[in-house]
Order: sequence, then C-alpha cells, then structure tokens
Amino acid sequence: MSLSYLPTRSVRPRSSIVAKRAVALAVALTAIAGMSLGTPTPSASAATGSGEAFLNATGQPGPHRVAGHYFTSPGVPAAQRAIAPKTLVGPSTPILVGDSVCTLAVAGFDKHGNKVGITAAHCGGPGTPVASLDNTKAGRIGTVARIGYGDISVIKFNKDVQLTRNYGRVSINRLGGVIPATGQQICKTGISTGTSCGPMLAISGPMLVSHLCGSFGDSGAPVYTRGRLVGIVNGGLFNLPSCRTPLQGPLHAPTGGTAWSVIKADLDDNGGVGAGFRLP
Repeated sequence: MSLSYLPTRSVRPRSSIVAKRAVALAVALTAIAGMSLGTPTPSASAATGSGEAFLNATGQPGPHRVAGHYFTSPGVPAAQRAIAPKTLVGPSTPILVGDSVCTLAVAGFDKHGNKVGITAAHCGGPGTPVASLDNTKAGRIGTVARIGYGDISVIKFNKDVQLTRNYGRVSINRLGGVIPATGQQICKTGISTGTSCGPMLAISGPMLVSHLCGSFGDSGAPVYTRGRLVGIVNGGLFNLPSCRTPLQGPLHAPTGGTAWSVIKADLDDNGGVGAGFRLP
C-alpha cells in the first residue's frame, strides 16, 4: 500500500517520505475498515458515450473543469476578472505546472521579498513553468524554484503577479497551529472536486490523513479549518477509487497531505526561496 499522487505527471519522492506515508495510510485504512468501496469510478478516458452522459446528468451542475470529474469546480473569481490581464493568485488558485493541472495551497512573501506560492512537488520539478488556469492569456506567471521535504514545492512568481489571502470562497488568515484531532472536521478546495470537508483519520509524522474528497488536479490544494491553513493535499490510496462523482458518496480513497508545520520548517531550514514565508 502506498500513496497515489493526484495529478497526471509525477516526480519520484524520497524513499523515507514514502515509508512514512505508508505508515500513516495504514492507520487510515484501519479506521475505515469494513467499508464496502464497490467498483472504482471509470476514468475520463473510459467514460464515453452514454456512460459519460449519465455521469454528467447525475453529477453536480458544473463547471466540470477537469475531464472525468463531475463535481462543481470553482469558477474564476470576480477579483481575477477585475484585474485582468494581470494575474491574481491565492489559496485554491488552479495552476498548470508544466503539463500538470494542480491547485495552489497559499501565496505570500518570503524574507527575501520574493512573491512565492506552495503546491505539491510531484506537479513539476525545479525550473518547470507555472501558469494560472483562471487567466491563461497571461502565460507563464512563475517558475518552480525548489522542491522540499514532504512532497512540497515552492513557486517563485513574477513581480507583476498579485497576491491575496482571499481567493474565490477560500480565505486563509492564519498559518499552522494545532492540527485538528482525529475525528474533527477539516476542509480542502481544489480545481477538480471543489470544496469538501471530512474527518481527520490519522496523523503520522509529516502526514495528515483525512476522509476528504480529492482527485486528479486537487494536488497542492489547501487543507484548512476556520481560515487556518493546516496542510496541503498530496494524494490518496492506490487500491481505492479517487473521488470523481457525487454518486460515490463517502466511498472514495482517503486523502494524504503534508502538515504546514513540516512545510514551514523545510522552508526556513533551506533559507532560500520561500524562507520566512508570510501571508500577503
């Protein structure tokens, strides 16, 4: 059993990270033992003809911005439309990292004055170009500067990119703090499955395991509670179906993520781009 990364393109994580994830996910699987998961939802490539029409008819109204997913994806915020052609980024901004669709966890400044953002490392390695899917005409708005411990990456944005702590319906006003206890509710917002909330299942080292709905494109999304960022989304279980349609209900893989405390420590220990991260 191991962590299944959510976007379409991946970077191999370090073996020590995989081992720690396996421990956390084993605990999570125990917590949901006995649940009948049924048959995994077909992928976008398999959902054709009447099958796709059925999922469209029984899914949420939309927009469905990532193929093969039938939850209402977040739309382009009014604040982004208002400043176009400039680009606005913040918690839950959908981004294209190279050719991978992912979600931004948070944006802010580092101690060097750089404009930076945090997402999942497997979205793309250092040097990979980054664009906003909410303002594609702007083209490249930044570059992956480095990847760090716990499947995180730091994006360095161009100087003309605008930063916010309030993006669409997501507001992040605090960072880190006490991680919610097992059974308490946390939420995430990603481009594929929108906003969903669920209980914490386990905490093991750097890993947060929760029963949140997540799928391809949600990697890097903010995991939060009451406006406080507690981590980011990284992946789910290989042997369980990801969350692609409301028809699944709770029958989907739990989501694994990296705690903000781990992210902050890595940023500060490195001392480079991202160190001393603060909200805008």
